[in-house]
Amino acid sequence: MKIIAIIPARYESSRFPGKPLADVCGRPMIWWVYQEALKVKEYDDVIVATESELIVDECHKYGMHVMMTSNLHPTGTDRVAEVAQKYEADLYVVIMGDEPLISAQDEKDLIHAIADAPEADAIMLTEKFKYPVDVVNDTTIKLAINENNYLIYMSRAAIPHPKGILGYPFYKNVGCYAFRKDALDFYRRTKPGRIERAEEIELLRLLENHKKVLTVLVDSESMAVDTPKDLERICRVIAQTKASAIMEFSMKE
Repeated sequence: MKIIAIIPARYESSRFPGKPLADVCGRPMIWWVYQEALKVKEYDDVIVATESELIVDECHKYGMHVMMTSNLHPTGTDRVAEVAQKYEADLYVVIMGDEPLISAQDEKDLIHAIADAPEADAIMLTEKFKYPVDVVNDTTIKLAINENNYLIYMSRAAIPHPKGILGYPFYKNVGCYAFRKDALDFYRRTKPGRIERAEEIELLRLLENHKKVLTVLVDSESMAVDTPKDLERICRVIAQTKASAIMEFSMKE
């Protein structure tokens, strides 16, 4: 398969404007996401997709492949779909630009899993919730997954409700998922349905139209940067786990 990784990076975030360029241990956050993706040799290309000239300039500064896209896209997936119209591939891997802790190994696991599941239209990483407070936080997306690891539903509510059994593990999405070309074309042509509009979760467009979305369980420490407080936590983790990378680019400077 020809595989392209696309990193949607929106500057005008409502909760944290400019966050793709937020400083993380001496580099913009988007740089860390891009560098991790470069470790995945299965990718034929890695492209940042943005609506901001500021992000374009920063990407050029660090030699990152970037494409300017419309500022009218309501979601990152819509931005990815625009890039896909210019760059042909069999599989498009979407890596959220505000999750710099997603690992190259997790991205590889995603690719290998969909290669072994020809019936899957799309695939996404998932992990078990580690902190109970996140289960009731409506900014985190909860997943209902069947025994064959296919996605049944996504919600901002805590699903499923544990009435019958206790100790059920709750699952959340990790900001890395992939579309086969036909599925991404379908997404682009199809209007959001009632459930997607209610939950404001774009991948529900596939589920509402009976598309198959496979999940891959990983043990990840990834988290989305939605606030400056989240950024502080990310900086602490990267300072501890990426010390060699920080030292390497510091020496180059």
